[in-house]
Amino acid sequence: MKGLTITILATAMCLFTIGCNTSNKEKPSPKAKTTSQLNKKKPKGLQKGCYVYNDNRSTISLHVIEKEDTITGTLLIALAEKDKNTGTFSGHIKDSVLLADYFFESEGVESVREVAFKIKNDTLVQGYGPMELKDSIQVFKNPSSLTFDAEFPLVKKACVD
Repeated sequence: MKGLTITILATAMCLFTIGCNTSNKEKPSPKAKTTSQLNKKKPKGLQKGCYVYNDNRSTISLHVIEKEDTITGTLLIALAEKDKNTGTFSGHIKDSVLLADYFFESEGVESVREVAFKIKNDTLVQGYGPMELKDSIQVFKNPSSLTFDAEFPLVKKACVD
C-alpha cells in the first residue's frame, strides 16, 4: 500500500511538472486584464463608497463608483447659508488628487464645474483655486497649484440610501 501511494504521488508530481513546462501555454486573450491593469482601477487610498462631512449645519456627501479608468459618482453640497447643489461627477486621479467634472443643479439651474479632492487615507479634502470659463465649464486655471482646505474633511462612512 505504501509503495502504491509513493507511485501515485511521484506520477502526479511528474504530470504537474510536465504541465507547467509545456511550450503550448495558453496565451491570455486581448481582453484579459493583467494585475497591473486591475490595480490601476483601484487607486491607492480611494475606495468605492461614501465620503461624508456633516456638522448639523452643513453637509457634503460624495459617493464614489469606480468605472474602468474613470472615477464616477454623485456629489451633494449643502453648506449653511449657501444654495444647495447636487449632481454627478466623472474624473481621474493623478498624484492622489481626484480631478473631476461636476454636473450639478442648483436653484433649478444646471451647470458644470471642475472639482478636486485630495485623497488622504479614508478622507477626502476639497481643493480650491482660481477658475476660468472654458467651453462653458468652470475649470481650475492651474490644477497643480490648488489649495486643499481641511475645513470640510469628507470621511469614509457606510452609505445610507
